[in-house]
Amino acid sequence: MTHAGQAIELTPREFDLLQLLLENSGRVLTRRALEEQLYTWNDAVDSNALEVHIHHRRKKLGNDLIRTVRGVGYMASATPPA
Repeated sequence: MTHAGQAIELTPREFDLLQLLLENSGRVLTRRALEEQLYTWNDAVDSNALEVHIHHRRKKLGNDLIRTVRGVGYMASATPPA
């Protein structure tokens, strides 16, 4: 994947999270909805695993793409940052 002309490596889980948010661009996805899509029953999931993945995405892609909607969930911006 590239961002701003730079090659960016994403883990499979990071890619899945980004894809899920972009497919639902402009819509808020709850933490529970994201976890249900990203993890299976066989996965051992820490309570803050989703937040860690979001943090890593923001470090790699900047803060403008993924928005936190307090008390609700996360969403990808409907329009990509310039």
